[in-house]
Amino acid sequence: MLLTLPYSVELAAQALQQNVSQPQSMNNTAPREVTYCVDPDWAPYEAIRNNNHVGISADYIQTISELSGLTFKLVPTQSWEQSLAYVQQGTCQVISMLNVSDFRKQFLDFSAPYFEAPNILVARSGTPILQGYAGIGHRTVGVVKGYRQVEYISRHYPELRLKLVQTESEGLAELARGDIDVMVGSLLSVNTHINNQKIDNVSIVGYAEPFDSLAFGVNKSSRDIIPILNTAIATIPENRKVDIYKQWNNVQVRYERDYFKLVVTTCFVLLAIVCLVWRNRTVSQFKRLTKQKNDEIESLQTTLLDRNRTLEFLSAHDTLTGLYNRNHMIQKAEEEISRFHRFHTTASLIVVEIEVKRDCRGELSEFDRENILKQVASQCLATVREVDIVSRFTGEQFIILCPQTALDAGRVLADRLVECIDQDVLNNNTKMQVSAGLAELKESENFTDWLERTTKALYHSKRLGIAKVSVAD
Repeated sequence: MLLTLPYSVELAAQALQQNVSQPQSMNNTAPREVTYCVDPDWAPYEAIRNNNHVGISADYIQTISELSGLTFKLVPTQSWEQSLAYVQQGTCQVISMLNVSDFRKQFLDFSAPYFEAPNILVARSGTPILQGYAGIGHRTVGVVKGYRQVEYISRHYPELRLKLVQTESEGLAELARGDIDVMVGSLLSVNTHINNQKIDNVSIVGYAEPFDSLAFGVNKSSRDIIPILNTAIATIPENRKVDIYKQWNNVQVRYERDYFKLVVTTCFVLLAIVCLVWRNRTVSQFKRLTKQKNDEIESLQTTLLDRNRTLEFLSAHDTLTGLYNRNHMIQKAEEEISRFHRFHTTASLIVVEIEVKRDCRGELSEFDRENILKQVASQCLATVREVDIVSRFTGEQFIILCPQTALDAGRVLADRLVECIDQDVLNNNTKMQVSAGLAELKESENFTDWLERTTKALYHSKRLGIAKVSVAD
């Protein structure tokens, strides 16, 4: 028998007594459109069906839209990984339902949580109850790629053997076939998939920490909508939350068929062929051992591939801001110079530097400095074009490589960028200043020469004053 696990859904903010039919009580301004992405295959929490958003998050978004006056526009995606990539790139401003993690904090800010639910461990029937991840032992664990559980297990239980799957539905199918031993999933969605796929040979064997505390993830460039979302979340009536939960809680108690008579008959048949079983026992054991070793090798290869990808990402990106690092920028600049020599396509280089004024040094803490650098990085990504390459070149120095960009167009981009940083990030801070230098690539010039000319223009901007852009000779 597959049993449901009890749990409670509690929000951090206490619901106020307010009628949902009054949508403009909290926001008297004109409606603002917010683009958002969802996990397309995580029913009943959320899913995309015929390009329509359905599920628990869809009902909460509708309620929050009525309470806040925000208008939400769905950006359809094909997978959870694509949704995360879209919100990181700014293709959508908000991702509707996800947990907070250290990696996601690099490019997202989070609202207050509005839905909580347990994660569970599912295994084939006959598996004993498991005391969380610590009780899994040498079993192979299936986890959906991109879910927070992958980051959590890798950090706190690195000895576990993980196998990443694309969706919970795919993971349950592999569990039923015996390709994995344990599947980690969300209670409501796992039961939905088990019922839809009519899987009879699996059962829930334990809880998986931590439980989901689901909130909106907001691209840092749109962080101003978080107070609006938090206010709306705090004012959702309790009866509305209960109605949404009842509507989508389709967890059922399922009973297995009684195969007792069939088992008894089979035992009598097996008595007749016991000699043949004994003869083939050694061969079967050898095959099982071979399959187990092959599975271990495959798991190790998967783990190695994932770690290589992680190392590749870290080798090309700055750990604080998430921008490209110095080495990657030099590589891209050399490629652009090579393209310039072959096809005579122009290119421009912008150097932006944030610095504390001399008379204010020592007044800015390391935390404030790092926070400002992160904001500058986000502002650069939000201001430049998709073809431009942004890197943190040194401590407070950022370089923007603008392929196929003439000097005039580069000057427009540099002026806009410096103005945005000065007004939106530094807020005309009297302790700090931003300056920029700009240079167009010349014939027979290598990257070092190009960067030197641009840096000289930057120093000239510093001498001119705050928020100035100078063009190299």
